[in-house]
Formats: sequence, structure tokens, C-alpha cells
Amino acid sequence: MLLQILSKLTSESLLSLYPIFVKKIGISSVLQLWTRLITYVFVAMFFVDWSFITSSIMSLDSITLALVNLSHIYFSYEGFRHLDSGVSFAIFNSYPLMILLLAGVVWHNSYLLAIIGLALFVYGNSSSINKHDVDFNYGLIMILLAALTEAFIYFLVRRVQTTNHWNHVFISYFLGAIIMSAYVAFNNIEFVNKTRIGLSMAINGIIGSVGYFLRFYSSYRLDPSIYAPLSYFGVVMSYVYGIAFDNETINWQKVLGTISILASNYFAK
Repeated sequence: MLLQILSKLTSESLLSLYPIFVKKIGISSVLQLWTRLITYVFVAMFFVDWSFITSSIMSLDSITLALVNLSHIYFSYEGFRHLDSGVSFAIFNSYPLMILLLAGVVWHNSYLLAIIGLALFVYGNSSSINKHDVDFNYGLIMILLAALTEAFIYFLVRRVQTTNHWNHVFISYFLGAIIMSAYVAFNNIEFVNKTRIGLSMAINGIIGSVGYFLRFYSSYRLDPSIYAPLSYFGVVMSYVYGIAFDNETINWQKVLGTISILASNYFAK
């Protein structure tokens, strides 16, 4: 159990860098999406069980996982681009609650601490929120759809039954990589800044593929009642990264939100 929990916490630490990455990398959403898909598939192909891949990649569960994952990446990138990183990641982390609701898990009082912590993060960033702003409303819809599709991915990964989780990574991204490569080719998308595209691939390869391998590993092995509360650790790490890389400031709401989320993870175990 300890290894699965550590895998989940490490994955959240890595993947919570994405809101900063999406804003700072300086390439279009299309190229960000394409570089992520291509890189994940390239890294995963060295570790997959090819007999499993060939026998299962065209199954309904695998195709559904790939399409939901492609939609999820698009929604999350659009949400992160149109909202401040703290707000977007806090709202995105409503997905553990969606997992609990979809799984029909019996309510545990520790979940209330997570909700309070989430609300404090949003309130702590409320000065950047303009509810009448078109970008905010669009970003809000996108990030909520990203959260919903993230919840679906948890259940879909468990339906594709393999203990080699590079298989999950490959299956989740292969179809999307083909679709986006065709889109880039047919629309003559220009690779204007090759250095930034290369950097995007490197970051996706080092941080993203490993982070998702660990997330799939833990999602396959942890019950929703444990997996969902641990997901809030990513909110805490996004706050740390915001201070380190985006000059975000500390306020009492963020401090209390951090304490509340950490307490939720402790008492949910």
C-alpha cells in the first residue's frame, strides 16, 4: 500500500507542473498537444508488452480510453491557458470528488476537509477572477470538462486490465498521436520555434510520461476512497510551484487550504 500511495503523491507532484508549463512554454495549443502525444508514445514504446498492445489496442475500452484522454488533454490545456494557474488547478481538482460520486463511495468526513481546502484556494485567488470575462467563462467550462474526463480516465484505466502501466500510457496516447499528427500535416502547421518544441518534448518525456505512468500504476491499485483524497496533494504542489516559478504570493487562504488538504489526505488513509 505504501508504494502505491508514494506513486500517487509523486505523480501529482510531477503533473501539477503542467499549468505553469502550458503558460510558459510559448507554443500553440495544437503543438503542445501534438508534442505531448508523440513524446508519451515514443517513451512508452520501449517498455510496453507488444503482444498485449496488438491484442487489445482496438478493443472498445482501449479506443474509449484514448478518445476520452485526447479530449481531456485539449480541455485541460484550454482551461490552463485561459485561467490563472492557481484558479485553474484548484477547480480542476474537483475531479477526485467526481470519482467518489461516480464510484458511489460512502462519504467520509475527511472529504469535507478537501472541499474546504479547495474552496480556500479558489478564494485566495479570487482577485484574479472576473465572472463576466469571456476568457474566464470559457476557461471555467474547459477546466470542468477536464476534471470530468480525468474522472472517467480513472475508471477506464481499470477496465484495460494489465499490470504493465506503460501499456496504459501507450494505449491512452497512440490514437491521439495519430489524429494530431494528421491534423498537423493536413493543416500545414509550421514549427516556428524548434527550440521550444524540443523543450516541450523533453519536459513531456521526463516529467509527463513518468508522472502518468505512476498515476496509472496507482489508479489501477488504489480504491477510489484512497485515490481520490490523495489527488489533492497536486493542489498543494501547484501552489508551491506557483511561488517558485510564477512569483505567486502566500496568503492565509493558501496556507489554510494547504493544511486542510494535507489533513484530508492524512485522515482518509
